[in-house]
Amino acid sequence: MYLALPAGDDPMLIHRSVGEGTSILELGSGPGRLTRVLFALGHDVVAVDDSEEMLSHVTGAETVCGDLFDLELRRKFDVVLAASHLINHADSVMRRSLLDVCKRHLRPSGSVLIQRLEPGWPPNDRSTGSVGPIDMTFTVRARTGDVVAAAMEYRLGSQSWTQDFEAVDVDDGLLDETAVASGLRVEGPLNDAKTWLRLGHS
Repeated sequence: MYLALPAGDDPMLIHRSVGEGTSILELGSGPGRLTRVLFALGHDVVAVDDSEEMLSHVTGAETVCGDLFDLELRRKFDVVLAASHLINHADSVMRRSLLDVCKRHLRPSGSVLIQRLEPGWPPNDRSTGSVGPIDMTFTVRARTGDVVAAAMEYRLGSQSWTQDFEAVDVDDGLLDETAVASGLRVEGPLNDAKTWLRLGHS
């Protein structure tokens, strides 16, 4: 399913935001949906994921298999990229750990690019849509305080797969608070929906 998901407009949004030839540490790369496009655009990408199987599909970039919430490469990058709504993790400790990892690997003048679920998420308890050849159904299973337990069903032809997950709505205030705790500051959104944001050293 992940291999069939198209990269969409995100790689070009990232590319335009960071300039040409920048080094990128990509946290949670999966099979390389963004990685391969960023590499083709001339970026030196290090792709990190906790799944060797996912990383086996990454082409061009250097790969690292490890826990992206506790990563220590002892290297610095122009850009640290955390896509796939990692910042929406239901555990506040994990959200802080993610931004700690971002800061630890960021050059003094570098940028952290964060992708989050659109503020106000989820707007509905059930919704459907499609991305490329994949049809998707989102369903809220339960709400406990700020935490939403949900499921996303992916369908590709006769195949289907359901991903269960928990997440929170990371609004501007919560993101600012988490960033400050990690020694970062939010510099502003990269798109109108405010789902992509740039952070820098505080």
